[in-house]
Amino acid sequence: MFIGLVTGIVLGAATVFLIFQNLMRKKEVATSDEAKILTGAARRATTELAKLSLTVQGLEKGQLRGSDLIKLFPDLVKKVLTCKDSDEVVKSLNRATQSLLKAEETSIFLADRTGARLCLASSSGFTDKPEEQINLGLGEGFVGLAAETGRLLFRGDLENESVLVRRNMIMSDIPGFKPDYAAPMLVEGILYGIITAGDFEGPSVLRVETLRALAAVGAAALENVRKLERLARSSTLDPDTGFLGKHSLEFVLDNELERVERFGSNLAIIELNFKFAENEKHNDTKDIMKVASEYIHSSLRNIDIGLRLTISRILLLLPGTDSEGMNWVMGKLGGEIPQLTLNNGTLMGSVHMKCIEVNGGSRYETHELLKKLEQEETKEFEGYYET
Repeated sequence: MFIGLVTGIVLGAATVFLIFQNLMRKKEVATSDEAKILTGAARRATTELAKLSLTVQGLEKGQLRGSDLIKLFPDLVKKVLTCKDSDEVVKSLNRATQSLLKAEETSIFLADRTGARLCLASSSGFTDKPEEQINLGLGEGFVGLAAETGRLLFRGDLENESVLVRRNMIMSDIPGFKPDYAAPMLVEGILYGIITAGDFEGPSVLRVETLRALAAVGAAALENVRKLERLARSSTLDPDTGFLGKHSLEFVLDNELERVERFGSNLAIIELNFKFAENEKHNDTKDIMKVASEYIHSSLRNIDIGLRLTISRILLLLPGTDSEGMNWVMGKLGGEIPQLTLNNGTLMGSVHMKCIEVNGGSRYETHELLKKLEQEETKEFEGYYET
């Protein structure tokens, strides 16, 4: 019995040893497999690192090749920012785009003051040159899509857009006009225009960033132009109403009619006439015009223009406003102005108004339009009725 017990212990020990030895072999095999996996991963990482190093070297070489162009950029920026009007800005931007990007096909689109429509201001290098007075709205075509989204677009990336967006873009695109890039000129959400370019010469990454910078510079230059225009207008304002005087009528209306034709956007014109009593004192007439003009100023957008034509007449120019918007403005002014309180405690009283709409794309001479406005029917407004 003792011998059997010893024999069992020996056999058990041998069995345990064999099991342990088998586990060790499996562990060695697993460790070897893991080592192979890690070795393969290390080799792949080394290969990727080598590829990245080559890519970085290529970018560095491209940056060195483009360094001469980048050195020219500050001078071009200075030229663009010192332009006195939008036409001069467009010419400078066009030259800068061709010089810095080495893109033979470039175009500049300007936005109207409502930011709703774009007009082709300059185009060079395209085989099928678009018409001179071509204009489009937000979301129309490749250029309009860039204006609507506010993103720098590359035509090759349009497959990421929805089917509906691509279909609308293709249907409304300008025939024969296929730029590869479109960069919006934006300042704090205000659209000033679009720069487009064909394919670049050289490293595309640097060129795209240069195009983005040019768009920002162009937007700043166009914003400066608008500020200069407002400053010039404010220096000749009527002291009683804060509106432009009659001597500015022809110049301002000429500019607005040119925008109507170029951008294809509407223009609403409203004339207000305040009827003074024959025994009205001079101070009372000044009070009436001051109170009325203060209210009108608070109701207008920053793109709207007011002119004082006579002692009792004010002319309002409302860019981008159609007949429906014009009627709404007349209803608001005619409903609220007569209810305004003057300094002597009395109400303003009735106001006479007439209006005319100029459809987008129409061509009018200033004297022709003013004659047509003169022939329009005058309506009297006495304020909102109490219910």
